[in-house]
Order: sequence, then structure tokens, then C-alpha cells
Amino acid sequence: MDSDIDVYELLGVSVEASDKELTKAYRVKALQHHPDKNRNNPNAAKLFHDIKAAYDMLSDPQLRSDYDDKRRALLAKRQRLDALSSQRKRMKSQLEKDERDARHSRDQERARMHDEAARFRDETRRDEARRDKQMREHVQREEVMEEVDEMDRSVRVRWSGATHDRESLARVFAVFGELEEVAVAPSHSGRQSALLVYKSVTAAHALMNTRAPGAEVAAFERFWAAGAEPRSVHGVSGTKMPGDGPRLPANEATRDSEQGRRVRIPNISAIDVRSLPGANMSFSDFESLTLMRMRLYQDSLAK
Repeated sequence: MDSDIDVYELLGVSVEASDKELTKAYRVKALQHHPDKNRNNPNAAKLFHDIKAAYDMLSDPQLRSDYDDKRRALLAKRQRLDALSSQRKRMKSQLEKDERDARHSRDQERARMHDEAARFRDETRRDEARRDKQMREHVQREEVMEEVDEMDRSVRVRWSGATHDRESLARVFAVFGELEEVAVAPSHSGRQSALLVYKSVTAAHALMNTRAPGAEVAAFERFWAAGAEPRSVHGVSGTKMPGDGPRLPANEATRDSEQGRRVRIPNISAIDVRSLPGANMSFSDFESLTLMRMRLYQDSLAK
């Protein structure tokens, strides 16, 4: 009889079966599996022999006690093995779950990083587009400023007392913007005047509309060279200044600037000097300043 056969299961009885129950079970099994009744079963003789050996073992109290001890030890060992197997299965299952969770976390992290990179690229493109737009607008503003007529960028100043030359005037008024030219007229009756030509109309506008001029600037009277605030600075000032509006009606002339923009050229002989800011300045003084500016411009072209 094989050692791994459970004799109780072979006879079909419980571990607590009595001798009488063992005898009855043996008789039933022996008749059921007798080789004469199972001629077509090649294993019938061996099975019948195992049934007889099982009954003989359980019928002997000592052999049955020894078998029960070995059986309990074997069952305990199997239970331990089953428990370890179950634990290994749980550990394996947990490891597989941890691996799936880790893989899922890695996938989520990769997706997050991908989204973050895409968002960063979008923000970078938006920033570049915004900077490009600002640069284009800046260039357009600069181009517009470059198209402003020279007269609109010119301011005439008048003062008395201190003597100033081109250098000192440039030092005083350069704080408002870069100067293109400074023309000083000859002194007349103790009063001096000069024509300041800025490179941008915004600088001229800043000089004319400063609300808190320094002590040096406050010593000068300031007037737009064209007699009124140019239309090109209306968007800068936001409000119309006193005296703003058309000062040159039907007697004004027009010409095409180098950039193709139509600009107004005042007819000096037709201007009523009394209607201009700073009317106390003689017309001959203003005319001499304009002529001097024209001569300086022609000299620069000759060079």
C-alpha cells in the first residue's frame, strides 16, 4: 500500500469510526472491489489488497495509533505548505498589483510631463507671439514717429537774462528726449530765443506738457513752432490743449512728405502772430529763427 494513501478515505469512514463501523465498511468495499467482480479492471486486485491492508491496520489499536500520529503530522505539514503557498500567492498577487500601480503611476507621470511640456510650449509660443506683436507695434510706432513732419517736432523757447548757446540749451532740454538740432537766434532787446528740433514728437510733447518743470526749464517760455499743438500728438496727450484746433484756415499750404504723408506747411506771411502762443515775440524774431533753421538744414545737405 502506498504511504500517501489515507486509509480512512480508502475505507470511507471517519477518523473516529468504531471497530464495528470499520468491519462493516471493509465488507462493503471488499465486495465492491473484489477482482472476481471487476475482471475488466486491471487495478482491481491492487485496490482490493489496499482495502484489506487498511482494514488490518485500523483493526490493530497500536498500528492505528501510530498511523493516526503520522497522519496528523502529515496533515499539519500539508496545512503549513498550503498556508505558505497561499501566502506566496498573496505576495505574488501583491507584487503584481504593486507593479501595475507603479506602471500606472509612471504612465500618469509621463502623461503629466507631456501635458506640462505641451503647456510650456504653448506658453512659450504665446510669449513669443506677444513679444513679436509688441516689437511690431513698437516698430510701427517708431515708423509713425519718423513720418512726423519736422515742424511738428519743433519747439521755440524764449528767455531773458542768462545767456545760453547751443550746448547749454541742449543740456537743459535733452532731458525730454534726443535733440536733432538747436538753433539760437540773435539777441533782440535783451531777450533771446531758440528753435529746438527733437527727433520724436513725443519728446517735444513732453517738453510742452511737463507739469512740474525744473528751475532751469521754468525760466523759459515754450511755444510750439507751428503755432499750435500738432495733430500727431493728440493720441499722446489724450486731451486737447488750450489753443488746439485749426490755426491755419484757407491760407495754409500742403505738400507731400518724403514718406508720402500729406502735411501742412503754414504760410508764414498769412499768420496773424497775435493769435499764436507767445505773441509778445516779434514776428521778425520768429522769422529769423525759421530762416536760420533753413540755412542750417541747407548747410547740412551741402556737406
